[in-house]
Amino acid sequence: MHSAKIVQFPAAKQRPVQTPTKTVQEVGEDALVRTGEAHGDICIFRSDLRLMLERTPNDRKQISARILALRETFKEAELQLVKLLQEMRTATPAEAS
Repeated sequence: MHSAKIVQFPAAKQRPVQTPTKTVQEVGEDALVRTGEAHGDICIFRSDLRLMLERTPNDRKQISARILALRETFKEAELQLVKLLQEMRTATPAEAS
């Protein structure tokens, strides 16, 4: 009968993942882009909601769908802004030219 031996190899040292640091200006520009996208989506969903209220004011399903779309847009925007604020903590000042 053969017996198996377990050979332990030394654990490889893992280096921390190096993420490129953005400048303060880059984080600010990202915030403008992301809030612009959210603003566009919100305007569309508000317009859809207004249209639904005019055409079918008692259509619970359709009106709820528009409200949920607005809610998801706000939630996604909030998550993106929180991420940008976290990036701002490590952002570096832009180099003077």
